[in-house]
Amino acid sequence: MVNLIDDPWIPVVRRDGTRERVAPWEITGGTEPVIRLDAPRPDFNGALIQLLIGLTQMAIPPGDNRDWRRRFKTPPPPGELKEAFTPYSHAFNFDGDGPRFMQDYDLNEGVESSIDRLLMEMPGEQTLKLNTDHFLKRGTVNRICRDCCAMALFTLQTNAPSGGRGHRTSLRGGGPLTTLVTGTTLWETVWLNVLSRDQFEILGNVARTADPDRFPWMGPTRTSSRNETTSPIDVHPAQVFFSMPRRIRIDFDRPESGNCDICGCGSDHLVSQYSTKDSGVNYKGGWKHPLTPYYQPKNAEEPLPKHGQADGISYRNWLGLVQNDPESRTQPALGVQVFRNERQRFLTDHLGGSAPLWAFGFKTDNMKVVCWNESTMPLIHVDEAVRERYESVVTALIKTADLVAGSTRSCIRKALFGDRKDAGGNIPEVDSRFWQETESEFYAVLEALREAMERGEDTTSLKLQWLSSLSREAEALFDVYSQADLIGVANPRRIALSRRMLRNYTSQRNKKIRDALDLPKDPEDGDAKPGRTRKRSVSQGEHP
Repeated sequence: MVNLIDDPWIPVVRRDGTRERVAPWEITGGTEPVIRLDAPRPDFNGALIQLLIGLTQMAIPPGDNRDWRRRFKTPPPPGELKEAFTPYSHAFNFDGDGPRFMQDYDLNEGVESSIDRLLMEMPGEQTLKLNTDHFLKRGTVNRICRDCCAMALFTLQTNAPSGGRGHRTSLRGGGPLTTLVTGTTLWETVWLNVLSRDQFEILGNVARTADPDRFPWMGPTRTSSRNETTSPIDVHPAQVFFSMPRRIRIDFDRPESGNCDICGCGSDHLVSQYSTKDSGVNYKGGWKHPLTPYYQPKNAEEPLPKHGQADGISYRNWLGLVQNDPESRTQPALGVQVFRNERQRFLTDHLGGSAPLWAFGFKTDNMKVVCWNESTMPLIHVDEAVRERYESVVTALIKTADLVAGSTRSCIRKALFGDRKDAGGNIPEVDSRFWQETESEFYAVLEALREAMERGEDTTSLKLQWLSSLSREAEALFDVYSQADLIGVANPRRIALSRRMLRNYTSQRNKKIRDALDLPKDPEDGDAKPGRTRKRSVSQGEHP
């Protein structure tokens, strides 16, 4: 019998480059520390880190920040972790005749599916029926080992998109965005995202202590054939990490021999199919996952989790992932807030002036996966005395970048098509390239901004430096996409006028730019408007 607490199944890398598989309680052991996960797929890594955080949060939650700092500086040895995890090991059997990890308690009359359907991106039933699986082909994953099967199953339950009528989405909806603070070892990354006991217990009903309240596979499924819902008051807060929206039962009765189609390992216990049924757990009613940012839509009663976007994750998402965004009413994940507000100042000697934020997730479109996004950005520690002003300026920098990006799009479109309204939409890669090419400069300006503010210096020159870098990138992209290099076959007058318009839009004299950056007003400039030339008087003896 495979047990996901007792047995080594989690792929990791140690500091000396050694690759191996460990049990959850072994992540702090060894001469060389484990530094990161090493699953064969990035979405598996994203799921595994959440499993480790959830297990640790449930088994050894810190009482307060002092207790949290103690375990951060002195990680619990493997024996202590094993002792803490063992009381829950009976819920982590992956096969056998009893309850199975993340599988329906007593599934009968399910529909048989090939094992590749556990993978988020694989084509669905309708796609296969219509023979439209052009880019993600059927038949590439036929048999997988039990370790990869466990990873795939947990990944699906954690991120489940809409799967057709009655097939429920994950507790955070289809393809939720996850944000984590990362450390220098795997233990640090896990522990940096574990909340204190009080902070965690408000996420559910701590009075519900039965096994099925923590692990829904340990009892009859709370089905939803009549749209019955499961809210935080109905279950223990641990279920926020161990939710099970899909009714699935892996078929272990017909093992095959060969190599796993995901990790390539040889095994005599490969699995090739599972059974599934609709009307699993329907999570509704104010769930708040501690690893996901949330936003409050207008006229909505409850905040909603942020999801991935097709254009990736970059500093354009800083507002809402790192600091509050009042405009969209988005707040960073609870774990990120706790780190920045309560813990980071005590860890600067160890982590330095910034700790990486790891953001990842699928972008889904109804039942289809569009892409997987993954990125990191620095969580810069700023002195509390200047933090509010610092974040205000950071907001201004991002809003300015958004203005310049929009001007770049519109001017390129005008250079190509003029005023035609039937000329199609924007060029999607312009936006993505703009944000990508200005990202390193953004982080450099943030660090310089922190230093200037903590020294009490004026920040106008840094704002202008940022605007200059945005303007350079805008003009570079304009030259690439407006056919400026093909002036002989394009419309030279339209290109020239559009380029001049772009310069006016991105000038520090432009009122929108000046207001966005809160630049001091030059009395001689007046309010410059795009495309207009200011008149000035000429004194005697002066050449115009």
